[in-house]
Amino acid sequence: PDKVLGVETAGYADLAARKPMRADAMFWIASMSKPITATAFMMLVDEGKVKLDDPVEKYLPEFKDQWLTVESDKDHRLLKPAPRPITVRDILSHTSGLPFSTLLEQPTLDVFPLEARVRSYAMSPLVFAPGTKYQYSNAGINTAGRIIEVVTGMSYERFLDARLFKPLGMKDTTFWPAGEQLTRIAKSYKNNKETGQLEEISVTQ
Repeated sequence: PDKVLGVETAGYADLAARKPMRADAMFWIASMSKPITATAFMMLVDEGKVKLDDPVEKYLPEFKDQWLTVESDKDHRLLKPAPRPITVRDILSHTSGLPFSTLLEQPTLDVFPLEARVRSYAMSPLVFAPGTKYQYSNAGINTAGRIIEVVTGMSYERFLDARLFKPLGMKDTTFWPAGEQLTRIAKSYKNNKETGQLEEISVTQ
């Protein structure tokens, strides 16, 4: 069908203010950026601009000759050369060995530009050999985003907007809600384990 068949809402967009949920409410989607990034990346694969089994260092030379952590505690870290380079497939499937984040991203993940954050990943020892284990990794998906920038000559966010969001009519999908959009953002909550009550959380966490 080419029309909306039905829309229903329930609950509140703001519990304290008892503000009803609207049909056009906007939500913080957090880690949904990962499948969105993968979708955008696979567009480049379909166009023959990147290959899944290419080493990441083909596009980002700073990832050449990475080190692998063999053992580590608070007093020392033993490293050895990684048995093979990280591939594009590894970063998209959370099997790269890259950490979740680096010290550059403390205390928040998005202070520095994508290029700087990805360079910090290349400078960090791998936590396991590529392809040998699964570990959820922001760093891997961010690295895929940086490859998009290098291959296309566009910023990651501009590529998503031009090639994915606008063609699909996703006019409210953005990293930076502004103006009227800010009035439509539903607040986010988590359960307080001690009180059993919902408490508001910051979307910058």
